[in-house]
Amino acid sequence: MRKPSSPIQSSVLMQPHSRSVISKVLQLLRGIHIRPTYLCIPLLATSFSALLEGASVSLLIPLLSGFLKQDFSFIKDAQYIGPVINHLPDTILNSDRYLFAALLSVFIVVVLFKNCLKAISAVSMEYFCERILHHLRKVLFGRYLRFGKLYFDGSSVGHHATVLTEFTRMATWPLYQLNKQISSLLSLVVYLGIMMTISWKITLVALPLFGVLHISVRSIIQRIRLLSSSIAEHGKELGKKSIEILSTTPLVKAYGTEDLEKRRYAEVSDTKAKLDFQSSSLKHVMMPLQESITLLSAVALFAVMMFLLVQDRAAAAAPSFIVYFYLVLNASSKFGTLSGLLGILASADAPLDELLLIMDDKDKFYVPGGKQTFEGLQETISLRNLTYSYPNGKEVLRNLSMDIQKGKMTAIVGPTGAGKTTVINLLMRFYDCPPGTIFIDGTDVRDFSLPSLLSKIALVSQETLLVHDTLRANITYGLGTVDDAQVRDVVERSRLSAFVHGLPQGLDTLIGDRGVKLSGGEKQRVSIARALLKKAKILILDEATSSMDTETERLIQEAIDNAIQNCTAIVIAHRLSTIQHADSIVVIQDGTCVEEGKLDALLQKKGKFFDLWSKQLFSA
Repeated sequence: MRKPSSPIQSSVLMQPHSRSVISKVLQLLRGIHIRPTYLCIPLLATSFSALLEGASVSLLIPLLSGFLKQDFSFIKDAQYIGPVINHLPDTILNSDRYLFAALLSVFIVVVLFKNCLKAISAVSMEYFCERILHHLRKVLFGRYLRFGKLYFDGSSVGHHATVLTEFTRMATWPLYQLNKQISSLLSLVVYLGIMMTISWKITLVALPLFGVLHISVRSIIQRIRLLSSSIAEHGKELGKKSIEILSTTPLVKAYGTEDLEKRRYAEVSDTKAKLDFQSSSLKHVMMPLQESITLLSAVALFAVMMFLLVQDRAAAAAPSFIVYFYLVLNASSKFGTLSGLLGILASADAPLDELLLIMDDKDKFYVPGGKQTFEGLQETISLRNLTYSYPNGKEVLRNLSMDIQKGKMTAIVGPTGAGKTTVINLLMRFYDCPPGTIFIDGTDVRDFSLPSLLSKIALVSQETLLVHDTLRANITYGLGTVDDAQVRDVVERSRLSAFVHGLPQGLDTLIGDRGVKLSGGEKQRVSIARALLKKAKILILDEATSSMDTETERLIQEAIDNAIQNCTAIVIAHRLSTIQHADSIVVIQDGTCVEEGKLDALLQKKGKFFDLWSKQLFSA
């Protein structure tokens, strides 16, 4: 790259790393469909404000000159202000007092207009940046919802929460500072032009000041950039730890690990706090360092000015030198602001990388949907030589084949880790199955659109999924407006009536985060009520009675038996006694089907199912 011609230019032409951060910001804006042109309004206001600032500073020279000489007649012949002043009436032009008033009025108007533009620029930039941040969060959240379940199986909820709240703000912070940086840059250019006009000799002495400033902060910026990556990493770890512990407080209390977890959390928090302190300290050190260098340079410039005044005996140039000195001090401040941009960009680097990873489609395990609308099961769901492996290479299913008949109850049983839940995840299209392995009425399940397929399937999983809302909202979740009579009906059928009547606010009672105010059996019954209300013709029960006592299990089993009368039921059962009336039982071991048939036939066969049945009878 061509070497910049001056230190000021070298500050504007960012280092390669800084340019990469800027390209990342632009890439992120393109990813969320935000055009940088949206920022034209504040940037234009900033540009005109910088020009007016230069004009106001230039007006200080004739004001000071006229005040010192007690004569303002010279302004009528001034290069820029003269043509404006000469349009005034002769009464004003022939009076020094009126000329001073006119010049001062122009100065005040220019300053007021400049400040108005500054305010417009700041408010509009804040508005656009907040809108960008808001839109970024929405886009990221929407992307999270489209990622496949496998992505979340291997990641942390705490990390994602940190990305959405903290990293989005950190990554967009350069945009918030852009207005200030553009203003400083344009002001520097204007200042340089005025300084060259006043004295090119002194300017040659002043320029190295900016070079020294630039070199002095470069090493600090490099250190901040390195700290940024560590801060982002420990920020993820802190968010992860927070969510992990707060969501497993019963485990912590049961094993008395409060002090242990406090120490672990404190260790992560302390490390992040130290890194934050180091980064903030370096940023705060930059300004005093710049001011110290500026002070020493100002003393040198003052000596040069005095030398020129004495040598050239140019007392008339004193006002210009005063303005020049004022410009140098302001230029140093503006240059410090520009140098601070490097620190801001360095701090945003690691968060930007995290956001761009979310915007990247790699390893997001999307489950593609087809174009065909699923109208409902007509005959059979068939699995044909289904083989499936997780991303880590672990093979879960091997050449699994089985049929699920419409209107029948099919039970899938087997030891823990046999692949039963994986089959459900594939049927529900939470995971993407290989082509030509799962068929519904002879059509590859991949050919159906996901909304139409899932609208015909209801799931009751062993992990009860509830939100922090009312009992009614959890039962009707995702089903839109539901008639109260329908809600009461499913409450009765899921054996929740007695429980609901005992609540202070009935169905409008808040159940807490993830249903913490409910027992395990009550959570399962809410989940079953939701499935019943959906009225789907395919009902999947994944260990639906695993968290219930004998009496509750009996009541729920009655509700399930009633619910599956006109449905195709797929049941994963740990308690084999709950599937005695299944039309077909499929036994899976090590990811493949080892037995299939009705209860009596499988017991007479004395194979794998007989072993499982016998162990449960013996343990009972």
